[in-house]
Amino acid sequence: MSHFLAYGLTNTQASDICLNSCKAMCCRGELVLELKPDEVAHFRSLAHDIGVYANIIDRDGGTGWVFFAEHTGEHCPMLDDQTSQCLIYENRPERCRNFPERKIPGCEISGG
Repeated sequence: MSHFLAYGLTNTQASDICLNSCKAMCCRGELVLELKPDEVAHFRSLAHDIGVYANIIDRDGGTGWVFFAEHTGEHCPMLDDQTSQCLIYENRPERCRNFPERKIPGCEISGG
């Protein structure tokens, strides 16, 4: 997987858009984050360390699902609702690091 940023958009500009314009909509609503087997325990540990409840549904093969709508505020449990900042940004899952993976309608950073 790789980033699919709009042509000419830098990572810094994309972060600014996410925080100040769209307010991290990719981390809100009825979305599901799939964690890789090596990310499940780490995600749980990070949540515990920062005092956040993270309901992770264990799946076959060791993967895990995080249903955003099941958490307070209906967003990723690692998202600060007030600032739209990721509380584990430096340690976020691969899926989050690689977002966006394609052009997404309504997502300014993907060119959608």
